[in-house]
Amino acid sequence: MELNLFYTHSLLAVSLFLILNWIGKHSIHAGYIRMSVLAKADEAPAFNFLYRAFSPVAFITVVSAIAYTMKMDWVVQDIYFVVIYYFAFRLTFNLLTGRGKLLNWFTQLAYISVSVPMSYYVYNTLIIHKEFLFPTADELGGAIWLAIVAYAYKTFNSVKLSDERTKARKENYLKDRYNAYKTAYGEVIEEVAETKEQEVLIYAVLIVEAFNRPRVYRLVENILFFFGLAKTLGVMQVTTDHFITDKESVRLGAEKIVRDYLQAKLKVEARPYPGGSWAIRREVIELYNPDGEYIREVYGLYQEIKSQYYPNEKNDF
Repeated sequence: MELNLFYTHSLLAVSLFLILNWIGKHSIHAGYIRMSVLAKADEAPAFNFLYRAFSPVAFITVVSAIAYTMKMDWVVQDIYFVVIYYFAFRLTFNLLTGRGKLLNWFTQLAYISVSVPMSYYVYNTLIIHKEFLFPTADELGGAIWLAIVAYAYKTFNSVKLSDERTKARKENYLKDRYNAYKTAYGEVIEEVAETKEQEVLIYAVLIVEAFNRPRVYRLVENILFFFGLAKTLGVMQVTTDHFITDKESVRLGAEKIVRDYLQAKLKVEARPYPGGSWAIRREVIELYNPDGEYIREVYGLYQEIKSQYYPNEKNDF
């Protein structure tokens, strides 16, 4: 039974990870901050903290209610361990995918310090007593206090914060990735790119693609490719009908960007109001991946790489 409980709680922890990521992805309008290679100000600090710290507590509460309803009381035993497993899985996932340098470890510790004790408290005082499913009238009177808390939350959430430490972490991550990829693929990129503008854009696409498809993901894709279950390979996620290495994917991806420049230039210049070189770059990015968030990410990274590593190349942009 204990082994089954461990497996069940572990599965629930992974499910919690996937669910919170999915909900967060669809809560951008509410101020949710996704992990990104670009520095972004946290414009909704209350929302982001409460979402990450208290959502796991809400999750085990809902799961417990469902388990009780389905007469599966054994699932509820020590269910607060789901929250512990969740944070362990979350941190391990980010470390294995090379995103450790982007994490604010102080904030991560704050999430754990609030969420884990709170989950144990809720489990020990509410969940193990089935009565929590049927609150009394006196308990419902606490809604007034909830309204006060909601007001305070709304007030604090309207404050926009700019975290200089976040910016520093992202800059260090960019420096690390740019230097690593320049060492590994610099000769290939310089050989293919016709201008420094194209070279910078290739690096921007490369860094974003590698961030979205870390090495662990690509190893799985390599296996799936031989079973016909994957079509894109390599660090630049190139569509191919034969196996290619990361270096080959960089060459193919860079060649695609250079080819697309001509197509984008003709398309932009045919417009009544062309829009200049920025419009061409946007078209090239869209031809690589039409997702709006992807385009903003690559374009923003292009600007950062250009300003930090190509300050004396103005005549070639």
